[in-house]
Amino acid sequence: MDIALVGSINIDLVYRVPYIVNNGETLHSVSHSVHFGGKGANQAVTASQLGADVHFIGKVGEDEFGEHAIKNLQDKGVSVDSVRKEGATGQAIIQVTDVGDNAIVLFSGANFLVTPKQIEQEATIISLSKVLLLQLEIPLDTVERAVEIASQHGKIVILNPAPSQKLPNSLLKNITFLTPNETELAQLTGIETTTEENIRSACSLLLDKGVGTVVVTLGSKGSFYMNRKESGWVQALSVDTIDTTGAGDAFNGALAVGLCRGDSLRSSIEFATKVAAYVVTQKGAQPLIPDSILE
Repeated sequence: MDIALVGSINIDLVYRVPYIVNNGETLHSVSHSVHFGGKGANQAVTASQLGADVHFIGKVGEDEFGEHAIKNLQDKGVSVDSVRKEGATGQAIIQVTDVGDNAIVLFSGANFLVTPKQIEQEATIISLSKVLLLQLEIPLDTVERAVEIASQHGKIVILNPAPSQKLPNSLLKNITFLTPNETELAQLTGIETTTEENIRSACSLLLDKGVGTVVVTLGSKGSFYMNRKESGWVQALSVDTIDTTGAGDAFNGALAVGLCRGDSLRSSIEFATKVAAYVVTQKGAQPLIPDSILE
């Protein structure tokens, strides 16, 4: 097994709008569509399409949305033996503008019913994987338990700290790769990330807390990575953006694949950048990724 993924599964209700709605305003959507989403599912589908053996640990609801979400993961090659059913399936209401900006309202649903006990019951899956990939759309204590188990078995742990929240040092010290975006980096460290110097200072602070490597995604500005041995910038690719909703998830799924197959850190980030650049040219958070991306 390559990747054990502990995370969220959602149904995305996407509304195309001329601009992000303002407080107290009613805005007409010009189109509406339904997509499969959830940061965990998005990352799993990306990794699976890129050739990784992905085993998903999570929950969907006891409803029609849940049935569809599980079938979608199966169809995309993701193992769902450890996906259980309880409550209502998570949902995201997403506004997307013509220039690709987005705003999201999230209903956690069954994702917040993923417990440390469920993780413990799936400890063997984590122990047999090369990489554990997680996000923060499930309870933090569940994330912590999964990371503890992976750390005990010497696994690579990638945490995408989104949506952002304060993280204890006891968790950070067991993270091999932390992948915040610019906003999340500022919220995690309390350092405004408006300059290169500030970004470096924020990353250094996280390294001091025990994180192995910080990879900061900066949208059109590319990404910055830093650990105790090296640091550098990877330039973003210029593309015609249609929908940025799944960009970060595609980046994380592809990064996990690169690291899982033993690529260097920089090569893995360059690969993730290429995949994310393709995904933003497509609608939805889980577009079909062509084989040419692997070339």
